[in-house]
Formats: sequence, C-alpha cells, structure tokens
Amino acid sequence: MALSTLLLAVLFVVVISAQTWISYNEQKSLFQERFEGLGSVLESQLDTNISQVKQIAKAVANHEPTDTEPFQVIRSQLKAMVSKDQGIGNAYILTTEKMERNGNRAVMNLQGPDDQMLQPGTEYVMPAYFEHAFDQTIKEGSAVTVPYDDELGTWVTYLSAVTDEQGNIVSVFGIDFDYDGIQTRLSEILWTSLAGGAVFLVAAIIIVSVAVRYALKPLRRLAEVSQLAAEGDLTVSIPVKSRNEIGQAADAFNSMVSSLRELAGNVQHTSREVTDEAKLMQESAQQTAQATNEITEAISQVAADSETQLHSSTECQRAMSEMAVGIQRIAESSSVVSDLAANTTERAVEGESVMKKSLEQMQTIENNLSDSVGTMRELEELSRQIGGILALIADVANQTNLLALNASIEAARAGEHGRGFAVVAQQIRKLAEQSKNSSEQVKEILEGIGDRTNEAVASLQRSSDEARMGTQIALQAGDSFRAIVQAIREVSAQVQEVSAASEQMSAGSEEIAASLEELERITTSSAMQTQRVAASSEEQLASMEEIASSSEQLLTMARNLSQIISKFRV
Repeated sequence: MALSTLLLAVLFVVVISAQTWISYNEQKSLFQERFEGLGSVLESQLDTNISQVKQIAKAVANHEPTDTEPFQVIRSQLKAMVSKDQGIGNAYILTTEKMERNGNRAVMNLQGPDDQMLQPGTEYVMPAYFEHAFDQTIKEGSAVTVPYDDELGTWVTYLSAVTDEQGNIVSVFGIDFDYDGIQTRLSEILWTSLAGGAVFLVAAIIIVSVAVRYALKPLRRLAEVSQLAAEGDLTVSIPVKSRNEIGQAADAFNSMVSSLRELAGNVQHTSREVTDEAKLMQESAQQTAQATNEITEAISQVAADSETQLHSSTECQRAMSEMAVGIQRIAESSSVVSDLAANTTERAVEGESVMKKSLEQMQTIENNLSDSVGTMRELEELSRQIGGILALIADVANQTNLLALNASIEAARAGEHGRGFAVVAQQIRKLAEQSKNSSEQVKEILEGIGDRTNEAVASLQRSSDEARMGTQIALQAGDSFRAIVQAIREVSAQVQEVSAASEQMSAGSEEIAASLEELERITTSSAMQTQRVAASSEEQLASMEEIASSSEQLLTMARNLSQIISKFRV
C-alpha cells in the first residue's frame, strides 16, 4: 500500500509538469496566431495601394529618386501601422529577389516607416532564421520567424507576400513584433503554474506521509503482540481491519497463535496424563517388586517344608496374578502414553510449520518497507535536482539584471533616442528580480519538501527495524517449538523402553506360573523347581528394578515437560 501511494504521488508530479508545459505551449501558439492574424489584416490594407508598391519597386530597381508621392504614401501607411499598444515596432516592404553579399544572402529595402532608420534601396543582410521565413513566404504566401534578439530587444517578424491583380508577387511585407512583453507574460504563466504545482506536490507528500503512517500503525501493534506471544501469552490476538499485506500478516499471526494455543493446551493436558500414568506405573512397579520378594521368601520356605512350600506356591500363584494385573496396567498405560506422545509430536510439528509461514510473511513485510525507503530517497534526489535547476534560473536572472543595468546606462547615453529603450531595460530588471525572488521561494519550498521526505524515510526505517525485531521474535518462538518437539520425542522413546520392559516382565510371569503348576504336580522334584523359581524370581526382580528406574525417568521427563509448557498462557 505504501509503495502504491508513493507511485501515485510521483504520477501527480508528472501530470502537473505535463499540464504546465502544455499550457505554456498553448499560450505561445495563441500569440503566434495573433501575429499572423494582425499581419494578414495589415497586409490587406497595403493591398489597397498595390499600384504605389509596384511603382516603388520599379523606382528602386532603376535607382530613381525616392522622394516621390508613391514613397510618401506607402511610408505614411507603414508609419501608421507601427503601434506600441499592438506591440508593432517596425513595418516595411522588401524586394522579392535575393542577392549574394560576401557569402550571405541579402534583399533590398523598398520602404519603411522612417527613412532615417532604413532608406529605400538599402541592402539588408538576412540572418539564417530570417532567410528561412523569407523563402517560406515566397513559396506559401506568409511565414513567422522564430524569436530573435538584436540591440533593441527580442522580436518576432511576420512576413507576407504582396501580390498584384494577376497574382504575381510584387514585394514582401514585413512586421516586427515586440516579443519582450510576450516573453514576460509567458514566464508569468509558467511560474504561476510551477508554484501551483509545487503547492499541490507538498499537499500530496503530506497526504502520502499520513497515509503511510496510518498503514504502518497495525504493524507496530503486530510487533507488540508478537513479543507477548514469545513471552508465553497465547491469549493475545490482532483485529484484522484490511486485506492488504499487513492485514494478511495479522490474519496469519492470529492463526498461528490460535494453533499454538490449541497445541499448548493439548501438551499441558498430555503432560498431566503422562505424569499421572508415570505415578501409576511407579506404584505398580513397587507392588510387583514387593510381590517378587514375597515369592523369593516363599521359595526359601519350600526347601525346608513341603507344606510350607505348597502354601508358598499358593501365595506365589496369588502374587503372580496380582503381578499380571500390574503388568497389564503398565502395558495399557505405556500404550496410552505412546499415543499421546505421538499426537503431541504432530501438534508440535504443525506449530513449527505455522511459525515458519509467519516468519516468511514478516520477512516479506520487511522487504516491502525497504523498497518504500528506497523510493522516498529517490524522491529526495529529484528535489535536489530541481533545486539545482532553480539555482541556475536565479543565476540567469542575476545576469539578466546586469544586462538590463548596462542597457539602461547605454540608453541614458543615447539621450532622447534611448528613452524608450531605458524604460524597456527598467522593466527587464524588474522581471529579472521577480524571477530571482520566485526561484528563491520555490527553492525554500523544495527544502521543506526535502525535510518532510527525510522524516518519511526515518519513519519507514523505524518501521523496518520493528519488522526485523518481529522476525527475530518469531525465530525465538520457532526455537522453543523445536525444543518441545525434541523433548516429546525423548518421552516417546522412554515410553517405548517401558513397553519393552513390560513385555519382558510378562514373559517372566508366564514362566513363573508354569513353574508353580509344575511344583504343585510334582512334589518330589520340589527342590529342582524351587531353584528354577528362585532363578526366575531373581530375573523378575531385576526386570522390576529396570521398570522402576524407567518409571522414575518417565516421571522426571513429564515434570520437565510440564515446567516448559507452563510458561504459555492459554
């Protein structure tokens, strides 16, 4: 979710920049259309005096005098076209034929608004941009040059072909538009759009920061609850309010805690049952050992007195019955304990698998946070680059200010003729100062953006550290479950040993019972039978000691298991 929000903020920046550029170009196109429309209207006015234009062209070509009536009429008409309000600084007509002058192309001036500036018949060497527009005018009828600079300012020239009634091109009509004011208006439009875009960008970054902080709030809660679960509190849970990556992690954590709670409950219940069965097994072993001692004493009495031997045989038979019952109980208890140990092992393995899935989810969250930190740092680098561009703009404004100051000085030297140029230079200085102030304001805004970006990076880094701590806690919980699985497997092994010992004891009891029956049937061989019974009793006594030892170990292991599982609250 954080990555998607950052991408959306970047998209806002791109869209704002594109809209600003499109608006700038549209305004520029509107001004060019205005040049063409106004030039077309003025050219149509000149068509009303096409005969005078033809006479002027003929007179200049033949080097005739230029103070005749046709020159005066066209000069007055061109002078009337010059207007500061319309931004027209000059109007003139040129010949249609180009001449070679020192490797350059030139045309001849037919008439302008003032003979003192450019007299009829004066050659004009065309720059490349002017020659390109001149050739286009001859081919297509009209053209507009690109903006260009000279000692008087920045200009755009509109050229139009002047034709007679037969459609022949008589001359080329030209109008020089003052482009300084237009550039000023375009700059104002551009900076206004950039300022609005910067404000929108700041608002977008603030909204993104708040959204990221809100999105990471459940992650901190997840880390806190994970710590409680690692300490043994399995009653905790996290409310799932969304289905994003963090919501899925919270859901997986709740499932894990639920499985662990069920597993811990089963282990506690099994541990209590194992403890109870171990106590019963120990009591049965003690009873069986006592019965074995009685059998041994009875066999000793058989050697001295046959009646006592017979009586002892009866007692031995009764003791063997009790021992058989005890052995049966031991076998049943061992089977129950074995089944419980196997079930507990399966539950512990399932818990370990759930823990692994939770660990993988935590690692995925940590990777996503690292990607978010990288994206915020890229945004910070872009802000630095914009700051560099603004510094360049401020430098250009300073240089423009110096040039305007020099122009004012030169205008002052020119006296009355340079008064209008001094006013233009003063306006340029004002515009340069405004551009410098605007660039400094935008730079301050970008510095604020950089500070907010650093704060967002720090916040994301802290969240990444918390996610890493959650991963470590999950690893610790996994180690605890592996220890539980190992302990349960050891208990299962001990139970199997007890079961094997019970089978051996059962076989010994069967041999003793057979011996006692033989003792009752054959009185004469009582001595031999007594020795065999004594030997069997010794073996049985040894088996019972092993059973008692195994029972003691099983009881100890069950108590250790109870201590391990007691730290979990369910």
